[in-house]
Amino acid sequence: MNQTSGTSTPESVESLTGSDVLDLLIVGGGPAGTAAAFRAKELGIHAMVIDFDDILKRIRDYPKDKLILPDFGGGDKMKFPAGGDLIEALQFGPIDKDDLCESWKGLYRKFEVPVRVGVELSSVEREGDVWAVTTWDHKRAEQAIIRTRHLVLALGRGVPRRFDIPGNTDGIAYRLDDPARYVEGPVVVVGGGTSAAEAVIAISNQKAEEEEECAVYWSYRGTKMPRISRALADEFFEAYVGNGNIQYFSQSEPVAVVTVPDRTEYVSFRMDRKVLDGRPPETVHLEFLKGRCIACIGEDIPEALLRDLGISMVPGGKKGKKMMAVTPLLETQQENIYLIGDLLSQSYLETDDFDASPDTHREIKHRGNIKTSLRDGVFVAEVIKQKLEGRSKVEVVIQDAEPSDSVPKDARVGTVLGLTGEEGEAESPADREEEREAGYLVLTTPGGVEAEEFPLKAEGVTTLGRTDSDVSFPNDTLLSDSHASISRREGEYFLRDDGSRAGTYLRIQPDRPVTIGDGAFIRAGRQILVLSHADGGEATLEHYDAQGEQVGSHRLAGTTVFGRSGGKSDPDVLLDNSDMTLSRFHFSIAVGEGEIRMQDFGSRNGTYLKLDTERKLDHGDVIRIGGQEMEVRLREDLPQKTGSFRAPVPPKEEVEPAASPEPEAEPAGEPHVTFQDQDIAGAIESSQSLLEWADDQEVSLDYECWIGMCGCDVVRIVSGEEHLSEMEDKEAKTLKRKGLEPGPYRLACMTRVSGPVVVEAAD
Repeated sequence: MNQTSGTSTPESVESLTGSDVLDLLIVGGGPAGTAAAFRAKELGIHAMVIDFDDILKRIRDYPKDKLILPDFGGGDKMKFPAGGDLIEALQFGPIDKDDLCESWKGLYRKFEVPVRVGVELSSVEREGDVWAVTTWDHKRAEQAIIRTRHLVLALGRGVPRRFDIPGNTDGIAYRLDDPARYVEGPVVVVGGGTSAAEAVIAISNQKAEEEEECAVYWSYRGTKMPRISRALADEFFEAYVGNGNIQYFSQSEPVAVVTVPDRTEYVSFRMDRKVLDGRPPETVHLEFLKGRCIACIGEDIPEALLRDLGISMVPGGKKGKKMMAVTPLLETQQENIYLIGDLLSQSYLETDDFDASPDTHREIKHRGNIKTSLRDGVFVAEVIKQKLEGRSKVEVVIQDAEPSDSVPKDARVGTVLGLTGEEGEAESPADREEEREAGYLVLTTPGGVEAEEFPLKAEGVTTLGRTDSDVSFPNDTLLSDSHASISRREGEYFLRDDGSRAGTYLRIQPDRPVTIGDGAFIRAGRQILVLSHADGGEATLEHYDAQGEQVGSHRLAGTTVFGRSGGKSDPDVLLDNSDMTLSRFHFSIAVGEGEIRMQDFGSRNGTYLKLDTERKLDHGDVIRIGGQEMEVRLREDLPQKTGSFRAPVPPKEEVEPAASPEPEAEPAGEPHVTFQDQDIAGAIESSQSLLEWADDQEVSLDYECWIGMCGCDVVRIVSGEEHLSEMEDKEAKTLKRKGLEPGPYRLACMTRVSGPVVVEAAD
């Protein structure tokens, strides 16, 4: 569908890569880049879009027949941005993803918005007040330099990872388009994420339908099989067991593209490697036709590219994770280079001074959805227009659009976000008392993307079900008509099941263990567990499989950890090693002090408790009814960007200096880690956990949950204990559960380093 290569006249495209200087070059043709280009066209800005793959590729690659909803990820709280005819044409009602792509590509052609696809950004250099952007045109196999005054990076969630192997990799697919193309003969899918699993399932089913006997091979470089998301668990299980044509190879990877005597090109995969004493390593390779190799290896935040441009991610926010940092104008450390769209999701840091401490940067929530991207694009085009006009003070007002005639009308229009007066005060729906008090539910996709919002009533009961409910999902046959309800009393929300057939489930939060009683019904992966004799006698956990057949019974005493095998250590109870929706350390049940408590270990697919009585809801709780999963939001954790105004910075508290300050101690040295047993050493950022550093350095260290519960990633401290972060109670409890002394032993995922330390992986 690369029709967009002809959306501009050849003359206009060629002129933009010659001696002419653009006002604006936009890298990335997704919703954000498209909105920036369209608004630039309306404002008379000399602009062009380039994209490595194709414009709107993220929407293009959505599952077939996916319906794009206008309130996706924003609900009533977010409107389409206002602009001219082009921006108005971007408004949409519920629409099939292919129809949306076709419609927007048609707008590129109709309004002659310059765009080049198959063009990749290579590097950027400053030439006075102009940026010289070096690009590589994959279609023409040639380099071109585009000069521009302003550069907008709208790269989406990142740039596609590509095989870094010898040989010509052109022709390898990086997404599955039509499974029927891969029926005849063996095919290999590479990767461990959702897109790889979807490709494996689709090809497996297609081969089975056409009674084709060749297998689909799944190659993944990890040590164990990827954890299948909950949404795909049933489909994968049926394909894996029912079709019998999926062959999985862990610790395998592509090594080269090879050419055989008849000039056919194959991708060679190392599928097995054996190391025997006194012999050289022995490897087994399989070769697949290059056109029958699908690399679903995801996308990366292009940190290396950004660093080359002088743009660095900054650790900050509540969790100290690295995020993009920009000014209120979305400008980076490099003047006139901007970031928009999903590069900023799900949050970013806003600052007025890049040289200031990251602690002073403001963490801003950024919703990863189409409307947010459209607003970003319009916003940055308005910023650049004012800069091109030479304004010393840039002030941008983004106005909400009146619904166009092509989409359903909505009475809620006219709110202006951004500068509304000389003081730069922002008007927001959150300013209204009723909306601040009421909570809402966020429907999330299996990939964790916020799909839709549903407000909870500030008073009374909000009903959930298939039909005739406040929150309805008429196509979900697993739901009862009146399935569950959420009531508000004295400022708090309570969830109850209203006699549904399939039940109402609450996901157990890792940081909030729950007390359970006799008859508690638990779902972990595909496993069903029921607590019995909790009120007297010996507590027992009865174990059933997905078909309801009892497969085991486990007596409970002390703390018992449940999961599946894998890695260097196993949990206390192995539930089902063929259930790839289980984490290795999935959850625990502790008996003591007159109660029984269950705790999730940060499992990938969650541990769910079926409601047998009303339960109070907390912010961040996850409700599962039928095939729907919704997160409870009772407050906004982070502010959202509402304009270009300078956000107020709270004044620092003045502290009187001590009368006789103590002399400062000698600096201990820069943070540095040495794994003594593996001869691996290097500097570590103070924001990194020891496990994050070890994972980056490919240290041989077992891990599973990353939150201090599984106890896999134990290290013994050889020296430098005084340079380690303070131990939390959770970490100490996990170490004691494993029979290890807190202090001499630490959990790598919970430990940060402030000076030189020497450690070794514990057995």
